[in-house]
Amino acid sequence: MKKIILICTSILLALTTGCSTNDNKTKAVNPKDLPQVPAFQDEKTREYMVSTIEEEPGYYVLESKLKGFRMLFPWDGEYLPDYSTSNGENSESIGFQSDNEKSNILLDAQISYYNKSTFINSPETMLHQISNENGYKGDFKKEKTAGKTVYAASKKSTFKNSARKYNYSFQYFGYIKSSSEEYLGIVYSFIVRCKKDDKPCALDEDQARERADTLIRSITFLEGGKR
Repeated sequence: MKKIILICTSILLALTTGCSTNDNKTKAVNPKDLPQVPAFQDEKTREYMVSTIEEEPGYYVLESKLKGFRMLFPWDGEYLPDYSTSNGENSESIGFQSDNEKSNILLDAQISYYNKSTFINSPETMLHQISNENGYKGDFKKEKTAGKTVYAASKKSTFKNSARKYNYSFQYFGYIKSSSEEYLGIVYSFIVRCKKDDKPCALDEDQARERADTLIRSITFLEGGKR
């Protein structure tokens, strides 16, 4: 993820209409003039942010470096370079964490975008692979929406040989296939868990699912990306 920040002509403009943060120099921007949240205060993360204006309460908009897709991005999210890769042409994987200190709940996310890849065009192949990678033996829910078909599954996992008080996590994973273009798709994975064992953690399955669903539903393919 190395888009750069567009400087707003004035702080007033930033407050009223928002800055576009793609395709200009991040070094020229004073972090004090940006939202005081991890998504913008972390230099690498803000390269992916589309605007300083929230799209929804608590969420901004991320755009992939290949301009292949957009999705909602949590205000407390931070890009993980060690879990992100790109070939610069038709594949890109974005890893990030959303770490809420107040709730003690951590979200690990991985979004992998593929274009012009024959394997991504086969739901049967993709779902078999995703099931194996996640140790999952159930079915996937299929939902068609504008421009895409979403295959989704989830499971609760318990950490083996762990004395942790909060020794469980909720996983949401699946595959999104473009319905308007061939050989274009996304593999996604979200894991929600308590971060620290010595702090209260009210991790609720319904809330975890709602959070993951919000992100999954927001993923949208873009036209005109690098092809």
